[in-house]
Amino acid sequence: MPYTLDERLARLKQRRFDPALLDKSTRVLEEAYLKRATNTATLYALGSMQEVNPRSTEISIEESDKVQSTLKDGLKHHELYPSFRRQGSVPLNVHIYGGSDVDLLVLEGAYLQFERCADSNKTYSPYTGRGTLIDDVLHLRAKSIEVLNARYWGAKVDTTPAKCVELSEGGFRRKVDVVPSHWHDGANFQRSLEETIRGVVLVDRKTRESIRNYPFLYMAHINFKNERTAGGTKMSVRLVKNLKNDTSTDIELSSYDIGALIYHCPEAYIQYVPERDLQIMNGTERWFYELSQNKQMAMALNTPDNTRKIIDSEEKWKGLGLMAMELANLSIQIASETLPSHLNQQQIREHLQDRLIPMVA
Repeated sequence: MPYTLDERLARLKQRRFDPALLDKSTRVLEEAYLKRATNTATLYALGSMQEVNPRSTEISIEESDKVQSTLKDGLKHHELYPSFRRQGSVPLNVHIYGGSDVDLLVLEGAYLQFERCADSNKTYSPYTGRGTLIDDVLHLRAKSIEVLNARYWGAKVDTTPAKCVELSEGGFRRKVDVVPSHWHDGANFQRSLEETIRGVVLVDRKTRESIRNYPFLYMAHINFKNERTAGGTKMSVRLVKNLKNDTSTDIELSSYDIGALIYHCPEAYIQYVPERDLQIMNGTERWFYELSQNKQMAMALNTPDNTRKIIDSEEKWKGLGLMAMELANLSIQIASETLPSHLNQQQIREHLQDRLIPMVA
């Protein structure tokens, strides 16, 4: 059964709530967006686009830094000297939970994969590892687990996931996913030495499969588009992610897929103008509608790192259509709070584009 608007707003508030910000002397403060309107659908849209409390994000970063320090110190006793990076929604600031998990990449420090490149600006030594790079990453994983168990004996160190080790409880304010991996240096990286285009390879411990991706390139593209839209890109991503969380149907689009689809959205659709937040809602709905009406165009879109098609299955195509309908329904609900009923979609879009919602002190 679909959630009512009141239920959706309640779920949104709960999702954004962060118990780590509270102590015995602290009261829950009302977020600013809740003071900008009185209508439920409008409040839900406004809240869905906002970043979570910046202090919540800082806590996620602090917890990952704590784990990084522990691993850096502990692994050197096993003659392992990895690099560390963060990936995912938290460093990109498109997470929608007040207590969001954070991914910490632990990158094998001695051995990596590289492509042949005649004009490379890097030199590489012959491989002398444990047999294969997969063996090296799994060794790094095993020793990381030893270090984590020894240091965080009161916490939960979950080793069952295939690609990561999950840390939680026992004093952790956030779940931290430790992701053993190694670098992949493509020809373009070797020429430029620009880390945003450097590849990362994860290993599935169960299948011994290697999975390559380019998390820093994805984040760089989203950040650049966000700058060009005055913050509207990330507002749009958060909106769709929240709406996906509050649907009663299963929408087969990942957080990565959502960001990738919005990366291709025309900038004019999601350009942020102060006090005109609903322009982002309007532009996002319009973009998903256009994609849902043109399967050939939608299925031709590549991910920002250009490694695959975003809509690469019939399940995702169906998910795109469902999300387009969810966005359209929300826009109708917002308009119906202040306008007569029986308006067509174009009239609703014009209303959302023009509606002014003043900021509050």
